[in-house]
Amino acid sequence: MRDGLAAAVKRVPGVTELLDSAPARRLRAASRAARPLHGAIGFVVREQLREQATPRACGYRLRTSGLKVFLRHRTRDLYIFKEVFGDGDGRGGYEPPAALTATLERAHGLSVLDLGGNIGLFGVFVMGRWPRARLHSFEPDPMNLQVLQRVISANGLQERWTVTAAAVAARDGTLEFVSGLFGESQIAGLAGVANRGPAPAALTDGRTISVAAVDLFAQDHDVELIKMDIEGGEWPILTDPRLADLRARAIVLEWHAAACPEPDARGAALGRLAAAGYTGLHESEDFGYRGLVWAWREPVPG
Repeated sequence: MRDGLAAAVKRVPGVTELLDSAPARRLRAASRAARPLHGAIGFVVREQLREQATPRACGYRLRTSGLKVFLRHRTRDLYIFKEVFGDGDGRGGYEPPAALTATLERAHGLSVLDLGGNIGLFGVFVMGRWPRARLHSFEPDPMNLQVLQRVISANGLQERWTVTAAAVAARDGTLEFVSGLFGESQIAGLAGVANRGPAPAALTDGRTISVAAVDLFAQDHDVELIKMDIEGGEWPILTDPRLADLRARAIVLEWHAAACPEPDARGAALGRLAAAGYTGLHESEDFGYRGLVWAWREPVPG
């Protein structure tokens, strides 16, 4: 009966066009995205408001863990939130695959390096998923960094979640960086193609600044998990011969076509990980221009 009613409604002149309009699609997307949150009605309402030049970060608590996140409405924050936490219809891409879950669960005080901390959504996921985890985030964008530090403070996680205000690279130094693009802030010169998906930002909307860069291989990388989402900045790391020396047991990587030295970015990312000993593999996303992959070192037989 419900399907028949829906079909009848769609036959009313103008209804199909209304349901397919941009505001209607945005309303449906916001309603789905809000399912993991307390205060869903306020979330949906704010997502419909007119875009602001400097969006204000609004706080919400997750239904599962009770931890607080801050989201800037009408930006890519909504897309990243759905990618991390899902939308109620399925799990997020950062939920570890079954083949790796038991290994991560057995870790006493899971240690994680978060390369590209953004506004702390992955960090909150880790802290809710593994309550004894210890996390260190790297984030060079001052605008994102402000929200990230606010998240840590609001959840009282300062003792277990630390931050370095720097980009992660394959060498120490400084980098030119396009700031102010929310989830698409990136190293300058990547041609703005790291994300061609929903709500792309124009590089002209950001400003180029100099940021500190730290050599990943000089950091303490003896951890259970490295998450790497640095908008095309992953390629100098993936192509570095020291990748095989990484002591991280697992990596969750968002690879991007931007700056890839080979025509097949997906194949290049998977091949570099496998050559470094990360032979366990699970792909959560593959959009052609970017993808999300879990890779881990499998136990040696016997």
